[in-house]
Amino acid sequence: MNKFVLFIRDHGSADVLDFHPDQASAQRALEAYVSEKTGQPVPSDPDAAEQVIARYFDRDKSFFAIAGVPAGSY
Repeated sequence: MNKFVLFIRDHGSADVLDFHPDQASAQRALEAYVSEKTGQPVPSDPDAAEQVIARYFDRDKSFFAIAGVPAGSY
C-alpha cells in the first residue's frame, strides 16, 4: 500500500515532513497548515481551495509537495 508524503518549506518556519495514508489526508493537512498560517479557513470547494493554497505559496523560498511513496521503500 502506498503512502503519501507532505513536504512544506515555508520561509521563517521549520520544514514540515509528514507521512499520510492517502493523498486526501495529505491534502487536508496542507489545507490545515495554510488555514493556521493565514487565520482563514480554506474553502471546501476544491478549486477555490487550490487557489487559496497557490496564493499562499506564491512567494520566494516557500513551496509544498505531496508525493506518493511506493510500499516497501520507507
